[in-house]
Parts: sequence; structure tokens; C-alpha cells
Amino acid sequence: MVLPEAYIVQKFYQYAGKPKYNRLTKTYQGGCPICREGKSWGKKRRLFYVIKDNFFHCHNCGWHSNPTNWIIEVSSLTFEEVLEESKDYDILPKDVNEKEINEYVKRIFSQKLPDDSINLFDDTQLKFYNSNPIVQTAVKYIKDRMLDTACNKPKSLYVSLKDKTHKNRLVIPFWNLNNKIIHYQTRTLLKNDEKFKPKYLSKINSDKSVFNIDKVTEELDKIYIFEGPIDACFAVNGVAVAGITENSSSLYTKLQYDQLNKFPFHERVIVLDSQWQDQASKNKTKILLDAGVKVFIWPKKLGKRYKDFNELVIDNKINKVPSKIIDENTYTGLMGRVVLSRIN
Repeated sequence: MVLPEAYIVQKFYQYAGKPKYNRLTKTYQGGCPICREGKSWGKKRRLFYVIKDNFFHCHNCGWHSNPTNWIIEVSSLTFEEVLEESKDYDILPKDVNEKEINEYVKRIFSQKLPDDSINLFDDTQLKFYNSNPIVQTAVKYIKDRMLDTACNKPKSLYVSLKDKTHKNRLVIPFWNLNNKIIHYQTRTLLKNDEKFKPKYLSKINSDKSVFNIDKVTEELDKIYIFEGPIDACFAVNGVAVAGITENSSSLYTKLQYDQLNKFPFHERVIVLDSQWQDQASKNKTKILLDAGVKVFIWPKKLGKRYKDFNELVIDNKINKVPSKIIDENTYTGLMGRVVLSRIN
């Protein structure tokens, strides 16, 4: 079967690494999400989507098939689910030229937020959509997670009822220091959505920014760097990098590195999930300590009970975790390795 080309293109940009369109060969190129291309991930593009012949081919692992099979392989969707999802996409004309394709891709991936996003912190918009079940679910999620009262909450949170990729998901915007939204993540709100998509999705073809970098102040001389945006909302000067690779000491994209360097006199402290409950967090902590990075190690009393900051504030009905708790349990080097070794 032939899927709508607009659907295939969007899936390519969603799952391939550093995707781009090659005008000369009229192909899409990107990193292969099936083999991950080893150490070349993010550096080379060995996966090709050949529009004319309607096939995908990876020159690293040799995977070769049609777009339908590729989407099923990388998205974990069933054949029937792919058919159903693709129905909502406009079918590009058979004779579409490269200029039209580029304009389509540019429009989709340059949007500040997903299509027709509703500001969940805007009373006027909430009043208008107050009977919509998805909006009601999003508002309940925000209240249940205490994001509406968090000491370091973002200026707004959104939900889209129409976006083809981020529909019915909580939209978490990333502002830069010029007060512009340059990136976003979305999180599942519906149980059914969790079966078909990852819990978190990032804006397609977008460099990851630092969440809440716009809210860093001189109130403290530290920046607390979390993995996820939600936990960062509960610490003054809390920011997030939206994903930390477990087996590497690398922490930031170039953009994130440049953003954090705007605060040269702030000490950086990495705050991960509880090392008492999360083995990946414990492994990452060791790697960071060996690299000389300052890391918050959860004290046993808290770490045994709570997985992350959000669980801690919800259980204690507070809107922030005092910086004193973080500072008193921040370690580096040998001392940090000694403290970490006591966790079992």
C-alpha cells in the first residue's frame, strides 16, 4: 500500500537522527533508528528514504523495505494502527516537486508549538474549552502533579487537540533567554496513547534547549540541572536538559552548553532520580563523579521513599524542595563515590 507522503515524511523526521532533505538526489537522509549506527549516531546519515522508488535503506545495517514496514519497525505501531493514523494526513500530489516538499517540511518543523495549542494557564481559554474532555484531563494532570503551584513553574503549559504528532498530549515549552519558545516536549496524558508512542516526545528536527533557562536568577549561585522538566519545576534555579544518556559523561547539546555558559559564576549540580530506586541513575552518578561533576545523591531516608522530586513534593504537599536539602547532599570525586557505594 502507498501511505500519504506527508505522513511518511513526518515519521522520518520524528524517528531518524538529524534528518534532512537532499535536493540533488531527491531523498531524505538521516541516522538509522534501527541500528543506531554505532558511534556514528548524530554524526552521519546512512539511512535513506528514496521517494521515487518508495523504499527505505540503511547503508550501515542493510535494513531495506517499504515505508510502511519501516514505520511499523521504528514506532511499534501495528499495521492497522499505521493505516488509521495516516488517514488524517493530507496526501501530497503525485507530481509534487522538491520545492513543495521543502515548504511543507519547513512549515511543520518551524512551528513554535504544536498546531492550535491551548494555553492551560490562560483562564479565558480554559473557560472556552472547559467542557472538552482532553482539556479537563490535562488540567487534572497539572493539578495532581502540583505543576500549577510549583515554585519554578514555566510561564505556561499547553495541550493541542489537532496536531498530528502531539495531539492530546501535555506540551511543555522551552523558552530561551530572549523570551522565545525554541523547543518543546510533550507528555502522554491518555493511557491509550502510552501504547503507541513514547511517554515523552520532543519537537521534531529541533535542537534541545535547556528547560527553564529563562528563570535562572541571582537568588542562588547554583543551577540545579535535572533530567526532566517536571522535577525542575520544584527547585529554585531548577533547569532540565530533557534526557541524560546513562553510559556517557556527556550531558549537553551544543545549544545547551552555550545557554548554561551565559551563567559562568553559577555552580552546576546534577540532580537525577533516586539512586536507591533507579539503577540507571546510580550508574550515571558514578560516571559523572568519575568525570569530576557535582551530583546530588539522595539521602537514604528520602531516596528509599521517593523516586523523584515530584513524588516528594506531592507526598509532603509543598511547592518546592529547599535548596539546602540539595546542597547538603551534593558530592563530587572520591567522597561522592564513597557515599554512592553505600547504596544497595
